[in-house]
Amino acid sequence: MKRRSFTTWSGHHRCWPEGWARPDSVEGVVDVVARAGRLGGRVKVVGAGHSWSDIACSDGVMLQLDGLAGILAEDRGGGTVTVAAGTRLRDLNVLLDERGLAMPSLGSISEQSVAGAISTGTHGTGVEVGSLSSLVVGLTLVDGTGQLRSLTAADGDVFEAARVGLGALGVVVSVTLRVCPAFRLREVATACTFAEAVDQMESLSRQSRHVKLWWLPHTERVVVYAWEPTDAAPTWGPGASRLWRAQRAMDRAVNAAVFPAMLGLGRVFPDSVPVANRLTQEHYLVAGERIARSDLIFNLAMPPAHREMEYGLPVERAGEALERLRGLIDKNGLRVNFIVEVRFVAPDPILLSGSFGRASCQLGAYMAECPDLPKYFGLFEEMCLEMDGRPHWGKEFYADAASLRGAWPDSWERFEAVRAELDPGHLFENAFLRRVFSVA
Repeated sequence: MKRRSFTTWSGHHRCWPEGWARPDSVEGVVDVVARAGRLGGRVKVVGAGHSWSDIACSDGVMLQLDGLAGILAEDRGGGTVTVAAGTRLRDLNVLLDERGLAMPSLGSISEQSVAGAISTGTHGTGVEVGSLSSLVVGLTLVDGTGQLRSLTAADGDVFEAARVGLGALGVVVSVTLRVCPAFRLREVATACTFAEAVDQMESLSRQSRHVKLWWLPHTERVVVYAWEPTDAAPTWGPGASRLWRAQRAMDRAVNAAVFPAMLGLGRVFPDSVPVANRLTQEHYLVAGERIARSDLIFNLAMPPAHREMEYGLPVERAGEALERLRGLIDKNGLRVNFIVEVRFVAPDPILLSGSFGRASCQLGAYMAECPDLPKYFGLFEEMCLEMDGRPHWGKEFYADAASLRGAWPDSWERFEAVRAELDPGHLFENAFLRRVFSVA
């Protein structure tokens, strides 16, 4: 029988697992893990498949948790909700809003499952805002021995490892998240020159609670998006603007047809990329202001298919990193057809978080398929490793185990000790984990 393949969202990684399991209960998950343990097999959980890395790929049993979805419990006094691991973030946003609640921060996309998002260190932006994993106050997982474990901060390193667990420690079946009352955000988008962005990076990053920067290579302008909570009436979103649905439909159409056509042209004719970028900047990356429900501001329309590499750098080196990246592009004559994104994340104690022990500038190098992509990503990663960078686990990276161990000198061995305890037989191992943890 022909095996059913699995392909990541970008289309860059594909695998052919030996089988698929779709339990609809925690007991079903325990059964799958226990059976694999008896038979000497391997199990790998896959959520929405939205990681750009091969973290979810496996030649063993692929375990889908779509049958474990929804809010399981709500603690109004404690400000938490307990969510089934397979719940998509987009669905959680709706469920929380119905209860007058919200996530304090979100990334640009909410297609991921809750468990997948925390396991890869997914984050939003804000120098005093933590990643989604930092919102986890408890979780339950099935470890490699088939034991069901409920973890909280009282469990020390085991908990801090599991909050960004890479799928290496067990199958997360539920997550307790810190939430907040529903709120609105005012988004103010302004433009500055590239030189101003580099020179003023520190002040720009702190001008609002949430700040991100977009720079489209081969242009001279950087767009700064600043978001601040507000009690003002919404100007965007359902019921707030008659143009909202039309604009959403237009954004989807542009992302589904116009941008892919431009990217395809650049793939065939790389010299057209700078012109296309300047056109995109003039007509799409523009200044403006809007007020809407928080998740509608945090989240973007799904972009066209592309690849992403992202590194977390010491926040004080953000301006230097952006300037060095531009220098690499110019010096090597690279044609880069997608934005460079700068975001910020507060420090945390999570063992393999990109922000472990330090505030982080998350520098994202994105690109649709194009002849210069391999060289661009290679040079970008080399630069980031020189600058004490740490890769985002859900994005592409080429770094070997020795480099990765050096990027987390104070926590890597602690994570490995937890892994040895929770999955002594490496039931959850795959090619990704062998590459990450094996030192020749």
